Amino acid sequence: MNYKKLSIVIMPTLLLSLFAMVPINRSYNKKEPWMSKVNDNVRLVDLSIPGTHDSGATHSIFDVAGKCQDTTIRQQLNMGTRFFDLRLVLNNDEFEIIHGPVDQNLKFKKVLKELTSFVKENPSEFLIISIKEESSSVNSSRSFEEVLLENLKSYEEVISFSNELPQTVKEARGKIHILSRYNLSFGYPSYYGWSDDTTFVLDDLYVQDNYCIDDVEEKKQDIISTINVSNNLNNNYLVINFTSCYLDNAFPPSYAGTAARDINPWFISYIKEHKHDKLGIIVSDFMSEELSEVIYRRNY
Repeated sequence: MNYKKLSIVIMPTLLLSLFAMVPINRSYNKKEPWMSKVNDNVRLVDLSIPGTHDSGATHSIFDVAGKCQDTTIRQQLNMGTRFFDLRLVLNNDEFEIIHGPVDQNLKFKKVLKELTSFVKENPSEFLIISIKEESSSVNSSRSFEEVLLENLKSYEEVISFSNELPQTVKEARGKIHILSRYNLSFGYPSYYGWSDDTTFVLDDLYVQDNYCIDDVEEKKQDIISTINVSNNLNNNYLVINFTSCYLDNAFPPSYAGTAARDINPWFISYIKEHKHDKLGIIVSDFMSEELSEVIYRRNY
């Protein structure tokens, strides 16, 4: 037998098989912008919008604590996410994305470039970004607002600095709207009155963010109750419904992924089984294409 010729045939096949076993990040292809199908006159409070909790948190300690997403900002945009929860720290006069003590190796400038380029490419869409100071400034000579304003003004053609949120889809299109969880002079003010680990009303917002829970079934009921608020005929609140959470006092310790593995598939099934007219803004850990799509399709 000619082993040399045989190896020429077998080796490429073997190498291809080995490469096929190597895990790679999925590339989310750009889809048709879903907001283009929504009527201009639809009120913002009547929409169903996919959102991500700790949108830039893709890194963790020992692959457990700190990680809330396994997709990039661009991938989240492409799968239909339109609400982004951004947690910042000002480090040496530059913003970085962090989650608690975990550095996410991601600059805010890069995130901002992704968000603004998407809106420019897709003027039928709009985004809402929640901005929060996650940790006190480090080695910085300038204020949080001063640096943030400088960053944002580079893209002022697509950034709304209004203290009010738009009322209709027509008013919202082609812009990035700011929900301010820091005491800024611009953006929708939600710094004072934003309550921790509870459900609350803040001016025009109705927020469910019960994140420290005893069991997942408890959280599911919180999510359902908040959807019912969104579907109330007399509702004029912009409803923000966090599906993200972790189990308190669990052993072994529970983190975002533990609860999401249960809640996300349950929620997909729940939405399909219950034909609600609207869901509000759904803010989730480990957003997927399937979860995002089942949320925004409620708008049709």
